[in-house]
Amino acid sequence: MANVQKIEGVKGISYKLTAYCGYDSKGKQIRKSKTWKPSKGMTVRQAEKQAFVEAELFEEAVNKGITAFDGRIRFTEYADIWFANAQIAPKTRERYVVLLRRINAAIGHLRLENIQAHHLEAFYNNLKEDNIKETGRYAIPCGLCALMSDKELTRAAVARLSGVSSRTVSIARKGGRISLDSAEKIAVALEVPVKQIFTIYQNTSGLSDQTILHHHRLLAAILGKAKLERIIPFNPASEHMNAPKVRRKESRYLSDTQAQHIVELLLQETDIRKKAAILLCLYSGIRRGEFGGLQWKDIDWQNSLIHILRAIQWQQGKGVVEVDTKNESSKRVIRLPQLIFDLLAEYRTYWLEQRLKCGSTWEGDDWIFIQENGRPLAPNTLNFWLNKFIEKHGLPHFSPHSLRHTFCSLQIASGVNIRTVQARSGHSRASTLTDIYSHALKTADERASDTLDDILTPKDRKIAVISRQQA
Repeated sequence: MANVQKIEGVKGISYKLTAYCGYDSKGKQIRKSKTWKPSKGMTVRQAEKQAFVEAELFEEAVNKGITAFDGRIRFTEYADIWFANAQIAPKTRERYVVLLRRINAAIGHLRLENIQAHHLEAFYNNLKEDNIKETGRYAIPCGLCALMSDKELTRAAVARLSGVSSRTVSIARKGGRISLDSAEKIAVALEVPVKQIFTIYQNTSGLSDQTILHHHRLLAAILGKAKLERIIPFNPASEHMNAPKVRRKESRYLSDTQAQHIVELLLQETDIRKKAAILLCLYSGIRRGEFGGLQWKDIDWQNSLIHILRAIQWQQGKGVVEVDTKNESSKRVIRLPQLIFDLLAEYRTYWLEQRLKCGSTWEGDDWIFIQENGRPLAPNTLNFWLNKFIEKHGLPHFSPHSLRHTFCSLQIASGVNIRTVQARSGHSRASTLTDIYSHALKTADERASDTLDDILTPKDRKIAVISRQQA
């Protein structure tokens, strides 16, 4: 309900009307207020009665989103209202919270009508400076498990003593990275110096070109909405400046020799979970979320096909949840070699044994790659398995997404039609492949040239050329 506050000033009586319209990106209730002044001739009682009527009308207007803003509203206020009303996917919303934190710190105090392109350019340049990258500061455990074992402390006990979540303690126990803040809390709870049980990393470089572009796109969306609502006459993020440039990098991928070596090592792996998971990703090129979203009903054993129909992701406050694929093109069917189906059959034996062991505590449905209780794996588990495999064999670092890049690169380099690779990989546009995999296209072009040479060039002409080269 709207709030009415009476104000007695030197120019007479007025009323401050405050309405509420949801919550901002930080969970704080959004307030919108205006001042209403009674007409001349109104008694105090009439004014107070009308003030409450005006407050109800104002609140109704706020809830319908038709509140009359003007260019004097500060960016941070307008951004919070935009954020509260925008239709954004949960994972995107989490990312926007981080982006808005930086944006508001830089230009949140400015009125919309005063924001110019030079303010945004200065902000983007600042993002390139050192000490901006928050995720570059983290801790990796190096003696945590041993200390917990010595003190006979469970994951739940450490979480309770330190005040961090059980999931964070679980990630640390598995060797994953956690924030410095969480590491320090755990160290205090265990009564040891933080560097005794964690290795601290301080990569405080500036943000990447791609991340800066994400900030720009969010700014362009917010200011574009303000222009659409006629709060400002133009959008400085799209009309008076160019988007920040992103230097295109070649995707990290494995060469055919490296990929063959990794396949040989994986076939010797004793853990069927890691063996089946990593080889499936290499041979199918599926995204990490799509891998976690696979269910047994998606496997066509008879025709050696896998149907990719959904994905999973970790969302703050919800844990692992099922989501749709990245785009409609990502819903696809892939044919895979018999090797992968043999491994999946072997893995299914482990899966059935695990379900039998859990009994009534089993919480899963039909997910293929699971936690101990049958629930789908957290996406980071695949990274954890891969990192352990890399560490065990002393391999150069690569990620689950590197396996996807390798899947695309090897096919393109071997001459597979770009449209076929697009369909198998689930890319929405073929142009994405041509932009990213220029190295593979060059190899394919060289092979195509050699093939044409073999078909068309007369043999005596080839012999003459070879003779000149040897001479």
